[in-house]
Amino acid sequence: MHVLILNQTFHPDTAATAQHMWDLAQDLDGRGHRVTVLTSRFYYGTTQSIGAAFERYGRAIEVHRVGGTRFGKKSRLGLLGRMSDFASFYVSAAWKLTQLERPDVILALTSPPMIAALAVARKWFDGVSRNTPLRVVYHVMDLYPDAAVASGMMREGGMLERLGCFVTCRTLAGCDAVIALGEDMRERMMRRFGRYVSWERIHVVPPWADDSELWPVAKRDNALADELGLAGKFCVVYSGNLGVAHDLETIAGAIELTREDQGLAWVFIGGGKRYEQLRQLVTERRWPHVHVLPYQPRERLNQSLNLADVHLVSQLPAFTGVVVPSKIFGIMAVGKPSAMVGPINCECARIIQRHEMGIVIANGDTAGLAAGIRRLRDDVGLRDRLGCNARRALEEHYSRRISCMRIESILQSVVTGGPAATR
Repeated sequence: MHVLILNQTFHPDTAATAQHMWDLAQDLDGRGHRVTVLTSRFYYGTTQSIGAAFERYGRAIEVHRVGGTRFGKKSRLGLLGRMSDFASFYVSAAWKLTQLERPDVILALTSPPMIAALAVARKWFDGVSRNTPLRVVYHVMDLYPDAAVASGMMREGGMLERLGCFVTCRTLAGCDAVIALGEDMRERMMRRFGRYVSWERIHVVPPWADDSELWPVAKRDNALADELGLAGKFCVVYSGNLGVAHDLETIAGAIELTREDQGLAWVFIGGGKRYEQLRQLVTERRWPHVHVLPYQPRERLNQSLNLADVHLVSQLPAFTGVVVPSKIFGIMAVGKPSAMVGPINCECARIIQRHEMGIVIANGDTAGLAAGIRRLRDDVGLRDRLGCNARRALEEHYSRRISCMRIESILQSVVTGGPAATR
C-alpha cells in the first residue's frame, strides 16, 4: 500500500502532529508499506527553515517539502501573516500534489485548516480520468471551523464561518473515512455535519504515547529534578502548549490558594499563547512556588514528564469535541495521576474517569482544584494507585503500537474495501 501523508508539519519539527505522523510513517514503513509525505519546508509557526526539499528515511519513506511565506506566529502582521503562511502552503501543496506519483490513499490532517480539501479535490480529479479510485482518509486533529469560532477568530454564523462549514461538509462527503481523536469529537461531527458523513465512516483513534520511550522514573532517580532544585518538592506540572483552548484562570486561582503550602511547587514547561500571560501573573502576584520553564529537548522528555507528582490537563468547555489535548497520553506513559480542569463530558475527562487515573475539576472551581491537589499530595497510596492505572490503560488501549496499527487497518480498509479493525 502506498500512503501519502498531507500535513504542514513533519519530522524533525516538534509540533504534536509532526511527531505523531513521524511515528506513523516509521511504523507503516516497518510493516512493508510505502510512505510519501507532503509537508512544509519550515518549522511550524516560525521563520526557521528545515532545509532539504527532499529527504528519504528508512526503507521507503520519501519526504517532499514545499516552500511558501514564513511570517510565523510572532510576526508583526499577526493574523495576516499566519493567513499568508497557510495560503502559500495551500498553493504550493496543491501544485506538488499534481506532480507526485499517485498513491493508493491520502491521509490528510488539519494543519493548516481545511488542507484535506486538496486531497478530496485530487480524488475528484482522478475520478474523471482513472478507473481505479484514489482513496482519502481525513484525520481530524482539530475540528474546523469550530476551533476558529471557539478561539474567537471567527464569528459564529458569519461569512467566514459559513464558508468553513461548506468546505468541511464537502470534505467529509468526499472522503472515504474519517479519523476522530475522541468519542466527543465524533459526536460533535455527527451533530454538526451528520448529513454529510455517517457514524460508521468515523473511526476513533486517540493520539498516543510511545511506551518504549516514556516510562515511570522515581523522582529520586531523576537527574533533572536535582538540576532544577525540585527533588524535595511535591510538583504539580503542566507540560506542553498553554493556548486559547486551556483554562489558565482556574489554575491561577488554585495557585493563589496554595501560596502558603510548604513544599508544593507548580511547574509549567512548554510554550503557547497564554504563557506570557502566565509569566505576567507570576510577576504581578509574586508567587514564590511557581516555576516557568521552556520546552525541554525530546531526549529529556521522559525526565521532564517524570518531574511531576501530579500532572495538570486543561480544556475550556467551548472546545469539547473540537480538540483532544494529547498531553494526557504522555502523562499516562510515565504513570502519573492527572488533575483535569474541564467539562466532565470532554474526552480527557472521560478517559480519566473510565480508567480511574486522576481527578476531574469543573472549570472555575479553584477551591476544588486546590483541594484535589492537596488530597493527592497527602495520600501517597491513592496517588500511586491512580498512576499505576494510568500506565496500564496506556499499555492496553493508547500505545503507539495500538493506535498506529488501528490507522493502518483503516487505510487498508478503504483501499481494499474490507472492514477496519474495531477499536
